[in-house]
Amino acid sequence: MSDVLIAGAGSTLALALAEHFQKAGHRVIGVGRTATGAGPYDLTFSSDYSETSLAEVALRCRRAGVRPNLILCCVGVLHDDLVIPEKRLADIQSQHLAHYFAVNSILPVLILKHLVPLLNREAAVKVAFLSAKVGSIGDNRLGGWYGYRASKAALNMLIRTAAIELARRHREVCVVALHPGTTHSPLSEPFTDRIPKGRIYAPQQSAERLARVIEGLTPEDNGQFFHWDGTRLPW
Repeated sequence: MSDVLIAGAGSTLALALAEHFQKAGHRVIGVGRTATGAGPYDLTFSSDYSETSLAEVALRCRRAGVRPNLILCCVGVLHDDLVIPEKRLADIQSQHLAHYFAVNSILPVLILKHLVPLLNREAAVKVAFLSAKVGSIGDNRLGGWYGYRASKAALNMLIRTAAIELARRHREVCVVALHPGTTHSPLSEPFTDRIPKGRIYAPQQSAERLARVIEGLTPEDNGQFFHWDGTRLPW
């Protein structure tokens, strides 16, 4: 039984992924803003995602013998009490952009910084981040959603850069960005009325698709950006 560590453990998709991997026989460890014994986690650790807190989580994981073969980062924001995707340049506000980058770009790479030393160095290991197709610069044909698009594009660059560095230390590592598709969740709820029903997926369906992609990854896929169907997306 190998360890799977999920950051952003309380999100709808994270919970579905945890349930999938637990049913597959893995020990699943959750890291989130609120630790709870409920849900499909064998161990949970609370963190506010500050560097001090993440360092403490890493220490507690070591003490618990956590050596993940897979780290999944499900941290991200599309809308909340502070931000909503901007449609026009006139909608942009500096504090909103800062919030998008703080949550979607900076927190994931800090999570990677502090948790990657836990990875099992004696096996092939994988690190997967939930990104978004709208973060692809090459695929942007509609415009809008400035802060979300830009912060996910920044996340993709951080992932690509970290993948290059980590491969120098661990030949069997694979670090990727994943596009999960539009999943029924509080994150997507305000926007689902404009999306065809066949393109909105149940959390369990999205989790199964992502798990299939993850399970098929090899070190040759390191530093790539994948659609939920396994095809590569342009940066």
